Amino acid sequence: MDNKREYIYRIEPGDADFMKRATLMSLADYILHTAGEDADRGGFGVRDLNLHNASWVLTRMALEVERMPAEYERIRVTTWVSAVTRAMTTRNFEVFDEKGVRIACAVTNWAMLDLSARRMLDLHLLPAYDSMTQDFPLPAALPCRLAPLSGGREYEHAVVYSDLDFNCHANSVKYIQWAVDTLPLELLQQKRFARTDINFIREARYGERLRIVAAEEALAFEIRNAEGEAVCRIAFRME
Repeated sequence: MDNKREYIYRIEPGDADFMKRATLMSLADYILHTAGEDADRGGFGVRDLNLHNASWVLTRMALEVERMPAEYERIRVTTWVSAVTRAMTTRNFEVFDEKGVRIACAVTNWAMLDLSARRMLDLHLLPAYDSMTQDFPLPAALPCRLAPLSGGREYEHAVVYSDLDFNCHANSVKYIQWAVDTLPLELLQQKRFARTDINFIREARYGERLRIVAAEEALAFEIRNAEGEAVCRIAFRME
């Protein structure tokens, strides 16, 4: 593939907040939807993997935002895969407005999951392995490895039906929502999410009771299961 593939979306009212702009969750959702669509077009999407009882799982994500698109605004998302190792693939995104100005970008890491054993598979087994990557530079710094939290404010959440995705575990975007929902409304009105880093560590399954730990003096979060194990870590930088 010589060019980055692109996908056009319109910010629908259900994806906007009371300020009539896309939420961080909806922007991440458009980006992850693009990943699925493009993998399908490339012959290595979830539909193809499901034939072999496998699927994609997101392991890390970095999302940088210059401006949140407004309600009804059309955006163009371009995507490409820049690296594939045995354990992980790196997929990149750029988001442009109707004037062609880049307003956001993302770098994501993915692994291939055996749906029966719930273990990671060798990506070199993919038939499309040799044709996946394109030689374009990363649009942002790679997702950071986030450190454990020692303590902070705690919130509880039980994983329910509406949290689940096609892998029957909590949807990646839901983790962002759980963290954002702990923030004061005044902060969300006054600032934007300039960068979001997410590390997915374990699956959260239906019925699990989770604790969302929010650091006292930083926009850092750790989501833990009933055994106290970290399921996900998130860090926001707001400007």
